[in-house]
Amino acid sequence: MTCFCSAKTSSLMASLQLVPPNLGALVPPINVSLMASLSASLGLSAALSASMTANVSAMANLSAMAGFNAALKAALGLGLSAALQASVMASVKAQLAASINGFNANSGAFLPHLSMLMNLQVNLAGLATLSGLILGLQAALGINLRAPGAMLALSAKLNASANVSAKLQLSAIASLMAALGLKATAAGALRANAMASATASLTAGLPTLGNLNFLAALLPVLSMVAAIKLALGVNLLLPNAMVSLRAALSLLPLSALAALSASLSANASASLSASAAANLSAGLNLAGVVSANLSALASLSLLLNVMATAKLGLPAGACGMPCPLALLQGVPPLPSLSIKT
Repeated sequence: MTCFCSAKTSSLMASLQLVPPNLGALVPPINVSLMASLSASLGLSAALSASMTANVSAMANLSAMAGFNAALKAALGLGLSAALQASVMASVKAQLAASINGFNANSGAFLPHLSMLMNLQVNLAGLATLSGLILGLQAALGINLRAPGAMLALSAKLNASANVSAKLQLSAIASLMAALGLKATAAGALRANAMASATASLTAGLPTLGNLNFLAALLPVLSMVAAIKLALGVNLLLPNAMVSLRAALSLLPLSALAALSASLSANASASLSASAAANLSAGLNLAGVVSANLSALASLSLLLNVMATAKLGLPAGACGMPCPLALLQGVPPLPSLSIKT
């Protein structure tokens, strides 16, 4: 059994209580409207929506597999393709079962923290959205919002949206297949079908994971804290984080971002070809992906991501602290006692 001990969990929750309150007041209302406007201006939303409607079922299962693949890598150190090899599949299945049993055995201790996690989600939402915008612009357009001239560079990119690289025309299905190490070809589709069937076999018969509400509340909070640290260089779990946060925000063109959100035209050009994305996904035979029972992947991915992010679910005794589970391993049964009268 893997360990989700109360000491480790209590330490994590204590650190989350250090997150400063009222963080939403620090971020102007740029939020979702700017992200949506940028997507429309760069033509991203048209290609994405076309590929999603082309094959919704295949899209859903490929997305679940891609998420599970990333979670396996983060928690167990091996991707889905490696986990499905015959020589290791039984071992991976045993590790997953042990992780589920370990969490279920200790999950009652997590429930008192649920309301705190829900409040943290609200508190962190604005900063997390801003961090996502910072990281997204850096990854997609190479624009560092903290660098001088960032807003000029962003405006230039928006004005040149008609010339956005053709790589953005890739459908979401092709992108998800690439995340699994597959090409969007007939041969790649055959491998995707086989992988989906094997994944269904891997997850069949595993114990049922309980207390999903806690996992669904904890993972977004941990992800938000990590994104803020990556984008702004501020660890909200450290004392005096507010001082560092205010300094980091002072380097960003927040007022200019808010103005951009208001000024982007609602009918911005979506110049990418939606039909190209639809035709690409429609030409793939993903019947095996569609029919595979992958209903367990979402909850398993939640658990694995929490294990990786919070360093929970380690083998019993791996933390070096006294552990009842570790002490019980390999200990012979106590001899029966005979009482003399």
